[in-house]
Amino acid sequence: MGNESMIKSAVCDYILEHVNIESLDYDDDIFEEGLVNSLFAIELMVFLEKTFSIKITMEDLDMEHFKSINSIYDFVNKKANLL
Repeated sequence: MGNESMIKSAVCDYILEHVNIESLDYDDDIFEEGLVNSLFAIELMVFLEKTFSIKITMEDLDMEHFKSINSIYDFVNKKANLL
């Protein structure tokens, strides 16, 4: 499994474990679908920091970074490559 697939799969699995749905497409907007509230958004960011050894700063708090699995992957990949 490639790095991209591994990251997307881990994020998808985490979200599915914490919300009441059976499947999620990588382009689904998790905010628009009502899957994420503010508390879960914080939990998701903590998961991303711990799992992928990245630091999410105040400047990173843009919903566009976290709206879908694909956008989360792009964000994590960018942050990991900056370290």
